[in-house]
Amino acid sequence: MKAVLLDFNGTLFFDSGFHLEAWGKIYRELRGNTDDEPGKDFYCGPRNDVIIQNIAPWLTPEERRECSRRKEALYRQICEENPERVHLAPGAEEFLQNLKERQVPFILASASIKENIDFYFRQFGLDRWFDKNQCVYDDGTYTHKGEMHIEAARRLGTVLTQCIVVEDSINAISHTKAKGAGMLVGIGTESVKNDLLNAGADHFIHDFTEFKREWLASEIPE
Repeated sequence: MKAVLLDFNGTLFFDSGFHLEAWGKIYRELRGNTDDEPGKDFYCGPRNDVIIQNIAPWLTPEERRECSRRKEALYRQICEENPERVHLAPGAEEFLQNLKERQVPFILASASIKENIDFYFRQFGLDRWFDKNQCVYDDGTYTHKGEMHIEAARRLGTVLTQCIVVEDSINAISHTKAKGAGMLVGIGTESVKNDLLNAGADHFIHDFTEFKREWLASEIPE
């Protein structure tokens, strides 16, 4: 494999709880009750615009964009209020440093908006490993993560079939599998292992301490 494409939320940073708390507040603001509030799967995977449209189809595109900005501001606020829980996933720093030292090309491909990317770079010192200007993020031009990963591979001067992709989302793995990723590594808790593998992941890890270096040397199928 020639390069590694990395998701951030739920992959390098285990922040699902922060996102769900922010989405819960948005849902209650828009719907005015909690009787029918959906579970985690409703929020994990789709872009913010899609989630908000599913919650409140009566909103205009501009109202959805403003709602998305508010949700992400709430999310960042929740992160800042819980500093003891804001850290990279186990093994992530060592993994990134190893890729850098071995001169393996790698990049962030995140469904987050630019404001969140800026926050992550400040919070985690990501410029030790990543060029922020090269990162792929949700700028409104991508339909799903599969398209984002194609663009991320292009920015590294390669193609998706030559890349390892690390993702925690069932939808992202499914879309990226359909686009021909060379290898897909699912990451998460044991409860989602089978779902990620069934969606198309080739391997599963709980965190980056379990990432096998030999995967980087894997031959690309003809």
